[in-house]
Formats: sequence, C-alpha cells, structure tokens
Amino acid sequence: MIGRLILGKAAKGGGEGDGWIVTFADLMTLLFLFFVLLTSLSTAPKNCNGLADYFEQNREFYKNFELRNSKLECVITLPSDFLFRTGQDTVQQAALPRLRPLFETIKELDEHKRDLIIVEGHTDNVPIRTRRFPTNWELSSARATNVAAFMRSLGMPEKQISVRAFAEFRPKVPYTDDIGDPLRGGELVAARRANRRVEIILVNPPTSLEQYGILFR
Repeated sequence: MIGRLILGKAAKGGGEGDGWIVTFADLMTLLFLFFVLLTSLSTAPKNCNGLADYFEQNREFYKNFELRNSKLECVITLPSDFLFRTGQDTVQQAALPRLRPLFETIKELDEHKRDLIIVEGHTDNVPIRTRRFPTNWELSSARATNVAAFMRSLGMPEKQISVRAFAEFRPKVPYTDDIGDPLRGGELVAARRANRRVEIILVNPPTSLEQYGILFR
C-alpha cells in the first residue's frame, strides 16, 4: 500500500530524475512488512503443540488435567486429589502410571529440552495444623518438592527444575461469587477441589544473564 501511494505520486510527476522514488517505495514496503512480521513473532504464544497433541491423543487417560499457554509459558495443571491423600504429601502409587509417560513426553519433546521447569504447589483454603505441616505453606511446598523429585528420578535435568509454593493464596477459582459473597455448599467444595493442584510450568530460558539489567551490585 505504501509503495503504491508513492509510485502513484511518482507517475504524476513523470520526471526523469524520479526513478529513485520507485526504489525508495520498495524499501519502505519491505521495512513495513519486516516490522509486521517482527511484531507477530514477538507476540506469538509459546509452542505447546507437542503437549497438546499428547493430551488429545490420551484424552481419556488425563481427565481433569489442563494445559494452557502464554507468550512465555506452557502450564500443566495436575489435579491434587489424584496425586495425594488429604493432608499428605506423598505421591500416590496410583498416580504414577499417568505421571511417568507425561514427564517422559516432556523430556523427549525438542521444544522443551532447554526449558526451565517450575513445579508449583497449591492447596485449598482449609487450614492445616499438624506437627509435619503447621500451615498450608509447608504442605504445598512438600507436595511440589515430591513431584519434582519424581521428575528427577526419570532423568529430567536437575539444573532446570525449581519448586515454588503458594499455599492457598493463588486460587485458580475464587472463593466468592460474582457479588463478593463467600461460596457455600457444593460450589465451595468444587472450588476447593479445583484449587488443590500442582502446576508444571515450562518456561523459555534466558539466553544469557546479560538479558537482565543490573540495578544494584
């Protein structure tokens, strides 16, 4: 479009010295297309297609699991109720047949071989107070750590794995309704079930520490 406008003006002028305008118009058009392409690539979401295909091919095997992506991350939500018994942090043996092939798939996919792997633990808002878990902070941390340990046992690179714990403070589903009243009954039970989870976050690694600006040393 830019090239055509400039060419139209050049044609009306008709001067012999106007040939440079054609080259200039072509250059402006190429630059415009380059920046459109650059903008498109910079806003494209992270490639999670291999994982999406895996889940789709095994849909019946992974009921209540979820995969979503953003510009930088693939996020896999593991429902906590199939991973752990109430108030416990040991991964149940019944969960391993589904976790093992999933983690093996992540390890084998080329698009995730260099990813940083963050394992996040989340609980519901029911308080816990035991000798082992004084609060939900300790419980969510222990659950995430044990899932990370299982990933390491499968040969996933330790240097790329980290653990985060959020207790009940980052719910996936709010505990209030649209007008701000606390949920009750079945809605509250469903919200707590959704919020008890472990999330596996696959993140693009920085190419170097030079990407970070130093503000204080």
